[in-house]
Amino acid sequence: MNNIYDAASNFVKLLDVEYKILLGKKGNVVELDICFDKSHFFHLAGLQYLKDIHDLDNQREYIFDRILSKKITAEKIESSMFYSKIQRRVHFLAMLESIFDSNDTIFKYDATKNILTSKIAADFLMKTNLELTNIFTFLDKRRDNKYYCRSFFPQDFKDYSYRQRQWTILSKIKIIQSTKTEITLYKR
Repeated sequence: MNNIYDAASNFVKLLDVEYKILLGKKGNVVELDICFDKSHFFHLAGLQYLKDIHDLDNQREYIFDRILSKKITAEKIESSMFYSKIQRRVHFLAMLESIFDSNDTIFKYDATKNILTSKIAADFLMKTNLELTNIFTFLDKRRDNKYYCRSFFPQDFKDYSYRQRQWTILSKIKIIQSTKTEITLYKR
């Protein structure tokens, strides 16, 4: 099983990546430009739930850097009495690049359409199946109109895609920022 260091060291690669996903539905077309930031890792990993680890009471970018440098160790994170709540999430977070590289389903997300109300504020929802588990990745728009991962977790009892409107993926391009390399992952 992947640990917090595996998740951070794989996430750091995404800091140099942007995804451009073109979606279509009933004549409407939407482009999602998705980028990643160090500060997002904290919430995506679920570190906010580890209330008993005081090393996590700092700025999110600083915590990310300390995990990467192993000043906050996987053993320290796993020693939390709340770690079982995020263990699967951390495991799958190490595979976030594979999740974005896949061509699974994307939904326009409306939290009010869930049977159980959701507090997640997001514009789109990606649903990907890995290791026989549905992974939900919620995308929201920043002020600069780029999208980011607002939340991320494996499915437990609730299917967040239920009653959501699925959009068709028309194309997906992965851009390596440092080299300006564009990789077409999918084209319809």
